[in-house]
Amino acid sequence: MALDRLTLGLWIRMLVAGVVAGVGMVVLFVAEVAFAALMAAVFIEAIPEFALIILGLVAVVAVTLGLWITVAATYRRLMPAPLVVGRVSHDGMADALEPLARGLANPTVPVTRRGLAIAVGGPVLAFAGYLAIDLLPVVTPFVLGFVVGVGLVCYGTGRLVYEEVTADGAVRDDIAETARVPASDDADSDDELEAERRAVQARVDRLAAQADAPSPTVLLGRSSVPVAASVGYRPATSSIVVSRGLVDRLSERELEAVLAHELAHVINRDAAVLTALSLPATKVEAMFAEGEQHEDAQEQETNTDPSTAGPHSGFVLVAAVPVFLVTSLAIASLARYREYVADRGAIALTGDPAALASALETLDRDVTRQPGRDLRGHGSTAAFSIVPPPWEEHRFFDRTRRFVRRRLFGTHPRTERRVRRLREVTREYE
Repeated sequence: MALDRLTLGLWIRMLVAGVVAGVGMVVLFVAEVAFAALMAAVFIEAIPEFALIILGLVAVVAVTLGLWITVAATYRRLMPAPLVVGRVSHDGMADALEPLARGLANPTVPVTRRGLAIAVGGPVLAFAGYLAIDLLPVVTPFVLGFVVGVGLVCYGTGRLVYEEVTADGAVRDDIAETARVPASDDADSDDELEAERRAVQARVDRLAAQADAPSPTVLLGRSSVPVAASVGYRPATSSIVVSRGLVDRLSERELEAVLAHELAHVINRDAAVLTALSLPATKVEAMFAEGEQHEDAQEQETNTDPSTAGPHSGFVLVAAVPVFLVTSLAIASLARYREYVADRGAIALTGDPAALASALETLDRDVTRQPGRDLRGHGSTAAFSIVPPPWEEHRFFDRTRRFVRRRLFGTHPRTERRVRRLREVTREYE
């Protein structure tokens, strides 16, 4: 009966989180399309006459830069820069001309691919839109702007999804760095560490065979900090990262239970589910990150008030803030509940809830003792660990901050509550 309630609770939370994520994506899509359509329509309507002039200027700059790079490359091959300034007899003049000659001989391309695409694509779209409006009465600046807006938002969303999917390896590398996993080409590889890794891999292989699931790859690190985390969207390509500190601190039964817990996460595809449902919140974070970068560039280049500029309008950010909060709350609730599900999965594999409860108590106690620099700097990987990172006390509003960060937006339930539930299951097994 307990398993049925747990499964029902999981599906209800997944349904709620899925609905919230879907609605959030729709709201963000509509807001971004409206803003992009408005900007595109204004751009097409206001400056089509200058499109050819802008294109001409871009062409002149491109040709000039191309000739400069070609001449400079030829110059570097035929004559090094000091030979030119060395002919100047006055030492002070030579010293002054040397940086200039080196700069002319080594031109830097100040245009990024994105900037070049905007510089060329913007005028081309404006001129094409101007012609379309003149030739086709059905086409209006708003209609054309809407089409352009949909295209831009679809491209941005697709790029975000691609980056999230391909970020799997980056997360694994981050966790591996925390555990101090040696690189595959490390010349100072530890044979003893490799032997321990194979022993842990054998345990995981046996548990995976028992669960009739593909066995993830085990990565064992040298860190004395206890680390246990699973990462991967598909069981066949997933990894379980553990540290030597974890293996040394836990008993055989406790280690088995922890590995079974991480394997349950892999089998349930928790990383893939949570990543997919977190896309709206990730999209909002990307908006704010892009806005901060734009503001910094404006401050450095023009010294204007950064609050008056930005890639997204105010009403888009107004729509984004509630989407971020509601989505983050739903995802955090689901993430905490999936820890209970993974605990239950570990029990199903090992039949030993007491071992998992003891392991959680040991890991939570040891993590709390670790210096802040060892774990708190890796907040991006906290959701993948078996226990939450230690809480850093704050001088002001510590309880409020802890409630918000741990209770509302935390990815893990309290370890004491998990242990209590496991103790209750232990009594059922006795």
